[in-house]
Amino acid sequence: MTLLNERCKPFAEYISHAKEMGFYPYFRPISQSWGPEVQVGSHRLIMVGSNDYLGLAHDPRVLESSERALKRWGAGPGGSRFLCGNFTLHEALEERLAQFVGKKKAIIHTTGFTTNVGAIACLLGRHDTILCDRENHASIFEGCRTSGARVLPFKHNDAADARRKLARVRDRQGCIFLVTEGVFSMSGDSVFLPDFLVLKREFPSLILYLDDAHGLGVMGPNGRGTAARFEATDQVDFIMGTFSKALASVGGFLASDDEAVMEYARHHSKPLIFSAALPASAVAAVQASLDVLEAEPERVERLRSITQRVRNAYREIGLPVQDSETPIIPIRVGSEMNAYHLARDLFEHGVFALPAVYPAVPRGQAVIRTAYMSTHEDRHVDFVLEVIARLARKYNLHSSVLEEWDVETEATCVSSAVF
Repeated sequence: MTLLNERCKPFAEYISHAKEMGFYPYFRPISQSWGPEVQVGSHRLIMVGSNDYLGLAHDPRVLESSERALKRWGAGPGGSRFLCGNFTLHEALEERLAQFVGKKKAIIHTTGFTTNVGAIACLLGRHDTILCDRENHASIFEGCRTSGARVLPFKHNDAADARRKLARVRDRQGCIFLVTEGVFSMSGDSVFLPDFLVLKREFPSLILYLDDAHGLGVMGPNGRGTAARFEATDQVDFIMGTFSKALASVGGFLASDDEAVMEYARHHSKPLIFSAALPASAVAAVQASLDVLEAEPERVERLRSITQRVRNAYREIGLPVQDSETPIIPIRVGSEMNAYHLARDLFEHGVFALPAVYPAVPRGQAVIRTAYMSTHEDRHVDFVLEVIARLARKYNLHSSVLEEWDVETEATCVSSAVF
């Protein structure tokens, strides 16, 4: 253990020092949540860091559905789906999800992370090639690494760069995947899918894999996702989604029209085969969330209205804000240390929002990641905007100060370190 302790001790000491100085922002213990508001110690705060975009995690119908499933199937599945943990509820949700995103088949995994790792790793191998957006989620890069395939990162949201990389490998043996996200979790950018669909027409063998974890329930008609937004569902080969964002639960899924490939993935995805199945209560929460979403599409419109209001307000404050339809609106800070201090000040003023630093974003381009919910009331938004306006002046966060950022800095979520 001595060598291992020596390897880990400097980092542990750094964390300890950060806690002593009062600017360590992570792993805050929330003692109670009401959705738009949370309790942390003696502080009651407005939550603007949650991915519960539609505010369904506290919806009585979702909670009741989860409770009924808990009583019928128990607290845990007792095994993997491959063995003894496959409930009728799992298969019913798979059918429902496939229908919701417009595909023939869907496969549920225990988390979104394991969905990407399991699917990419089992479907591809050392003779294959993966074109990967540089800002893709860490789970995608981990799946790519585990697969053994050749990985060619392309500039963020840059189909022209992807085309150049594709042209270099078009005659290479094996499958060629292009993996991108519908909504990018840190920047809040959304992919312009038509640019990448052009590549599929130019290179017919190209396989398009869309991670829509942050787009499901948010983008497209009635929240059916990014592919539906561009009326391109039939042109996207794989749609991946999660339940831990708009669908108020935990877990993930992969959907496709290729039933043979899906059957293969069902039997070869290691996280599916060797992990316990999702508890029935979590599955039932997703079912109920889909029920509410389909019955109340105005939730999506309310979210879009709040998002647009906040973007406009940030611009009036003087913050640099990109055009986007997503509820993720990062506040660009730059210095990692300033981001930690700003997060601390936000907390002290009653706002829960956390910093994103390298490797989640490029070095020196730290942000405070704010994300809004359809259940935020006007008073919540008013309060948050007032606090942000005051602190923006303190930290000099206006557009003129940050306009020189190099947005093409080559950094990705390829490291597991937090700092």
